[in-house]
Amino acid sequence: MKNREQIKYRIGLKRFLNDLKRKNKKKEERKQEQDNYLRAKEELNGDLSYQNQIEKWLPSNLSYILSNEKAKFDKSISRKKVYENTFKIKVPEIFSLIENGNNSYKFIRKLTINILLDQHKTIEIDYSECKRIELSAQIYLDMILQDLLKFISRRNNNKNTQSKIRSLSGINIHNHDIRKLLFSIGSPAIISKGYIKFPDIITYKLCVHNKEFNKIENAKRKEVDSTEMVDYVIDSLASLNKELTGDSIEDLSIVIGEILINAEEHSTTKYRYSTGFFQKHENGGEDFGVFHLAIMNFGETIYEKFKSPTCTNEDMKKRMADISSRYTKKSLWSKSLDEETLWTLYALQQGITSVSIESSKRGNGSIQFIESFFNLKGTNENADEVSRMAIISGNTNIIFDGSYNIQTKTMGTDTFKVMTFNKTNNIEEKPDSRYVKSVNDYFPGTVISARILISKDDII
Repeated sequence: MKNREQIKYRIGLKRFLNDLKRKNKKKEERKQEQDNYLRAKEELNGDLSYQNQIEKWLPSNLSYILSNEKAKFDKSISRKKVYENTFKIKVPEIFSLIENGNNSYKFIRKLTINILLDQHKTIEIDYSECKRIELSAQIYLDMILQDLLKFISRRNNNKNTQSKIRSLSGINIHNHDIRKLLFSIGSPAIISKGYIKFPDIITYKLCVHNKEFNKIENAKRKEVDSTEMVDYVIDSLASLNKELTGDSIEDLSIVIGEILINAEEHSTTKYRYSTGFFQKHENGGEDFGVFHLAIMNFGETIYEKFKSPTCTNEDMKKRMADISSRYTKKSLWSKSLDEETLWTLYALQQGITSVSIESSKRGNGSIQFIESFFNLKGTNENADEVSRMAIISGNTNIIFDGSYNIQTKTMGTDTFKVMTFNKTNNIEEKPDSRYVKSVNDYFPGTVISARILISKDDII
């Protein structure tokens, strides 16, 4: 009898303690909810409207992109009645800012706006028709999705501002190559930490650099990032029991370092993004690898940087204005070539920089990394057909595949290198519109995307 009473006592005590824990937990949750509400009210200055949440809480890069009229995102974002639980959107067959820009930009804009409209409980990104993804398109989408999920997470801290969206995912990812990209460095890997290890893929995970530090720290950061990326390629080759030659290490270091520096110089927002992956291949018993790299920033484009009143190199601006006048006189402008495209091409030539020469030694960087890229690619009979690089800035696309190479020109006693994309090697003559072109869709910053074959010519 005594044991029964003890058992009843222990059961009653356990129930009491569990009830007490639940009450305390609910009390703590109510307190946390109240604290979150008061914090949100303070951050939003008492206005909890959705439009104010967007204005106050949206991450800076996404806010910049949406507010840039040239990027053509719909700015009229307001809460509306939920028409359907699920919104499904198909990724283009070729998801590339370079090869299929019109459809790819449309897809990114439509997905972004439908997430921001907050009309649906489930968002599904359908890859059933997608056959190929180019890295710069994926990093652009991933950056936007990251910022959107940060915004949704912040809203979900408070039931008064909570998002309707409960699920955001990719579906029908059947293509093996696309699956490799997405689950090694793409959205599923970044957002949900759902990394999958593939035997032929070695990833360089998304690096986000915030340059809101002093200049010394930024200089160190660029050097560290460049060294880490080169070391990553060297380590990747080691997995094939291969080693880069000294010249190839130097060329790769210049390509990566100068791309990082250019991305930094042309950025007017505080973030720089870089990502990549190394894919191992085998052909006829010979192992080789392809290094994919994309580096991106947001803010003024290359053209806007030179056109801006804050550009300190007045002599360079005058030279660019003069060349524009000569193009006008010769009636060289066309739908595929406008002043923005010409100035962006001109900015790549040796000695051209938006910073005053007195305060900078820059001006050789762009031509140097282009030259090093061609050294890795090879020229003429030694050229490979895999390596390719593209620069996208504003409405300008410039593509390097070896069809045109860097040339040395002499004017008087001066010798300098040019990349003009025409047979005359004269910047005052029209460039080949297949490689230098003005496009309808605007990228709100600059992205450099490279695919580099590391072959037997580059390794010991």
